[in-house]
Amino acid sequence: MRWRPALPLLLGLAACAEMRTPPPPAPPADLASSAQGGERADPLRAAILASAEAFGDAGLSLAEKPEAVAQAAAQLEYVTQALPQAQAYAAMPRGTLLSLGLARTELRAALGIEEAAEPRQVMLALLAAARALRANQPEQAARALPAGMFRPGGTASLRRFAEPGPLPQVATATASARQELGKLDSNQAWLQGRSQDMIGMEIGNTPTGNGPGMSTGF
Repeated sequence: MRWRPALPLLLGLAACAEMRTPPPPAPPADLASSAQGGERADPLRAAILASAEAFGDAGLSLAEKPEAVAQAAAQLEYVTQALPQAQAYAAMPRGTLLSLGLARTELRAALGIEEAAEPRQVMLALLAAARALRANQPEQAARALPAGMFRPGGTASLRRFAEPGPLPQVATATASARQELGKLDSNQAWLQGRSQDMIGMEIGNTPTGNGPGMSTGF
C-alpha cells in the first residue's frame, strides 16, 4: 500500500501536462458566416446552420456551383469532426452524430475525396478551392485539390464538384443537426451533465451567441 501517497502527485503531474497541451487551432474565419455576431463567434453553430441550409434540397441547388459545393463540404467536414469533441454540445444525440458520419461518407464518395483523408486537411483544401473559385481563379482552385486527397484531383475534381448529384443522407443529417441545435436552445440544455468549470474549455475559449462561452478548434 506504499504507492498510495504517490497517487496525488501522479494525478497532479497528469493535470499539469494536460494544461500545457495547447488547444487545436481555430477554424478559418471564412468557414461559415452569419448576420448574427454570436453565431460568428461560435463557428460550430454557424457551420451547422450553414451546412443545413446548403444541403436542404439534398444538394440539387448546388449543381454548377462548385464554389458553393466546396464551401458546404468544408462545413460538413468541420461539423462532423468537431461536434463530438465539443463539451458544450454534449447533449446532442448520438444518433445525430452517427448520421453526420454517414453523411460525410456519402459526400466524400460523391466528390471523390479519399475516405481516409485527415478531416482538417480536407477542410482546408476545400476552403482554399472555394476562395479561389470566388475570386475567379480556377487554376489556383485546381491546385488546392491534390490527387492524393481528391480523385482524380485538380481540374477534373472541380468538374466533379459542379455535379455533386443527390445527397439524401447529407440532407437528412444536416437537417437533424440543425433541429437538435434548436432543441438545445429551447430546452436550455447547454449546461446539462457538466460543471461550470467546463464552460469555455471545449476546444478553445471563444464565446458563443446562444450557448455558454465556448469555442471549437479544429
